[in-house]
Amino acid sequence: MIEPVPILGTDLILFLIMVIASLISVTALNRCKSLPERIAVATSFGSKIALMIIAFGVFRGDWMIGSIGAIILISGDAGMVLLSLTEIQD
Repeated sequence: MIEPVPILGTDLILFLIMVIASLISVTALNRCKSLPERIAVATSFGSKIALMIIAFGVFRGDWMIGSIGAIILISGDAGMVLLSLTEIQD
């Protein structure tokens, strides 16, 4: 049986602040000119989104959502490192 888990007011406010913080990276991505700078901003955005997923899992008390956020955080950072290494070689 699936039971709805309400998110408290303070948790919701904290989550919305995290969404606004991730939007700062999106605006910075629009202003970047060079590719390494874009890679750095995209890594920052990916990390913030993964941390939001982990926080959402903690707020709901669902460890499966948190583990998905951790997987996204690990694989996203590894992908960005590989992308930046290929950019350095060019």
